[in-house]
Amino acid sequence: MTKGHSVFVAQHATATCCRGCIRKWHKMQPGRELSRVQQDYLVDVIMTWIQMEIDRYNQKLNEEY
Repeated sequence: MTKGHSVFVAQHATATCCRGCIRKWHKMQPGRELSRVQQDYLVDVIMTWIQMEIDRYNQKLNEEY
């Protein structure tokens, strides 16, 4: 099941969910295999978003206590 999974949410939040979004928002042309550099960039975008969400969640927890 992917709906609601944190990586699935992150892919949509960062426009890395499909080649159309990757083309539009990250300017990587479809129809070509992504290079290792492009793949690493997209993974970094997703991981940065996830880390920001973790930090936001932890900040919220800290404010409650």
